[in-house]
Amino acid sequence: MKDYFEEIVGYEDIKKELRIISDMLNNDDVYKKIGASINEGLILSGKPGTGKTTMANCIIKSTNRSVYVCRKKSTDGDFIKTINGIFQSAKENIPSIVLLDDLDKFSDKERDCDAEEFVAVQSCMDEIKGMDVFVIATVNNMRKVPDSLQRPGRLGKRIHVRIPKVGEAVKIIKHYLDKTENCDDLDEVSIARMLNGESCATLENVINSAAMKAAFNRQNKVNMQNIIDSCLDVIFEAPQSEEQLPEEIKRRIAYHESGHAVVAEVLDPGSVSIISIRQTESGDYGFVRYLRTEEKEDFYSDYNENIIKTSLAGKAATELIFGEADMGATSDIHHAFDKAEKLVDNRCMYGFDNWIQDDFSSSFAAENRNRAMAMVLEKNYLEVKKLLVENRELLDSIADSLVKNTTLIYSDVQAICGSYKKQSA
Repeated sequence: MKDYFEEIVGYEDIKKELRIISDMLNNDDVYKKIGASINEGLILSGKPGTGKTTMANCIIKSTNRSVYVCRKKSTDGDFIKTINGIFQSAKENIPSIVLLDDLDKFSDKERDCDAEEFVAVQSCMDEIKGMDVFVIATVNNMRKVPDSLQRPGRLGKRIHVRIPKVGEAVKIIKHYLDKTENCDDLDEVSIARMLNGESCATLENVINSAAMKAAFNRQNKVNMQNIIDSCLDVIFEAPQSEEQLPEEIKRRIAYHESGHAVVAEVLDPGSVSIISIRQTESGDYGFVRYLRTEEKEDFYSDYNENIIKTSLAGKAATELIFGEADMGATSDIHHAFDKAEKLVDNRCMYGFDNWIQDDFSSSFAAENRNRAMAMVLEKNYLEVKKLLVENRELLDSIADSLVKNTTLIYSDVQAICGSYKKQSA
């Protein structure tokens, strides 16, 4: 028997749930015999481009039922008629499936439980109770879907379709690369880390963009540089520019970004995914992307302080090397203070007197908290400077490589760090 869910790359946990739903739709007598009833509806929720509609179509293809797809294409009055007509057709041709694609877009209003479109869907779902009509809805923004539609008996089953994890991203990237003529030495792990946190659609877009670059250059195959350039264009909005920065400014930027990278690698080895000193369209002169562990952020205070250290490391590196204040560290300092606020206020790591209960707390409480936050940053900043002095050779090596190559990916950083460790041994 064909497994229609194999076309979904990764997402093994979600595919297991989808297979159960498919089996219930195909073998409802087995489930009814044991006392399990088919829920009338399923919501597939998640960010755009994560594959919700693909998953819905896999369920549809696996059941061989009559299918009726409802997307908003017409004005409000006509669309209400469309909704009623689709459910009526589904009732007349059971067993059937109704796909409400982008249900959250059925109404243009931000949050309106009484919007005519949602009322129509709710009424139609009530009318199909006891009939062999299964409803699937895809949703980007769950806040726009009224609670009355999400309750059991209507769209009672919800599966959140998340952004792919790194291991899944590697498989997805390989899947898209297999559709191109590409070099054998493409580093799928480094590519996945550059694209960490991006949707499946974005992964596909990056690979397609790389193939376009290769074709324009009249290359026979897509190479790693095409992928890197595509990531810089699509993800980081840092296209290659004909204008060259003065060498001294490039060195300052390189040391700033290398400071971030060195401290990150010392405190959390393997966490740096990409470093670049290309200017972004938002005006930044460089950036570092990290792969961080959400579980550690949720449970370990020292891990959170390490993030503060990493944020302050660009400023510390610039001042260590050039003996001047870093004029490009504003966003880093904001990020460090934001993290410190969570530790001082939300987590009460430095005493309950730093807790601010609500917006009406006294100015004394706010001043007390801010003083504690500054203390956290001062302490971590001193430790950062010490780390950079102790790892000065690594800092110089990464900065020199950045000035030469402009962008370093995960494998480049690991090679430099590996060489540094051998020399230090």
